[in-house]
Amino acid sequence: MSAFKQPNLTRLINILNEDNKQTVFSNEQQEPLSVQEKREFAESLKSFSRLGENVYSRPNLKEVVERITRVVETAKRMISESDGDVVDKVSESRHFKYVDSALTELQKSAQEVMIHERRMSAAYEDIAEALQKYYDVH
Repeated sequence: MSAFKQPNLTRLINILNEDNKQTVFSNEQQEPLSVQEKREFAESLKSFSRLGENVYSRPNLKEVVERITRVVETAKRMISESDGDVVDKVSESRHFKYVDSALTELQKSAQEVMIHERRMSAAYEDIAEALQKYYDVH
């Protein structure tokens, strides 16, 4: 038993062969920009550099992670220097094993974020460069 009968196949072929195919990606028959849209675009160009400030003005993540690392290392040293019984030492060791694991995860995640921030900055610069060829971007 055939999944497509001849009339269904013929309709499918006719649809595929249409001259006026409209796809999701087609830019044909776009509405012209309204006056309001043009004004909003002009305002966006005037404030484009402020958008860039948001891309670049992220806190120095590397410095934050280094400070957190120093805090953890200092905490571990202080606990190891304290006088405590064997049970406390085992408990402290177990707790700081989790802290070390979380610190490692924080460092890896921060590294990934920094890589994505560099990519984001490069993409912003590419966009700005392309727009400056056609518009007065501020």
